[in-house]
Amino acid sequence: MGAQQHILEGNSTARPTYGTMNLFHYRPKTAKRLPYYDVFPLTIPVKRHRNGFTGINFHYLSIPLRVKILNILTEAYADRDVEKLDMTWRSIQRYKQIQPMVHRYLASRVDSLFLRLPIEDMLIAVLLPVQRFYKGAWSMRKQVSPITVHRDSRDMINAA
Repeated sequence: MGAQQHILEGNSTARPTYGTMNLFHYRPKTAKRLPYYDVFPLTIPVKRHRNGFTGINFHYLSIPLRVKILNILTEAYADRDVEKLDMTWRSIQRYKQIQPMVHRYLASRVDSLFLRLPIEDMLIAVLLPVQRFYKGAWSMRKQVSPITVHRDSRDMINAA
């Protein structure tokens, strides 16, 4: 099942849900200026903005690193009573492994509902290969291998 199908058939909302993972379809405004972008971000929103949000997108890391970061976050911030992660940008910005995952999303560029993934589904979500990386202007985009993105993210973490 593809990302779009998961969004359509799951527990979806019109706005991102803070403290949980969200999967959605996104068309970046500055696509032609970005080295690459994920059109199906799997994010945990951590900061609100007037016109969108900042989130940590797990797709920018390899699966073993995704699992490691998810374990760190759930151990430190899980609030099982409300089935959410009780974290803010200020509380997580010190983790250097998160830096390549941090992205700003404009509400006007979201092309779908937000699939809400509670804590108990997050591990399964980070294991699913639903990321789709591209580069170039939207109308002429070319696919980018996740291996390239994961290598660049690992290099960014090691340089920090």
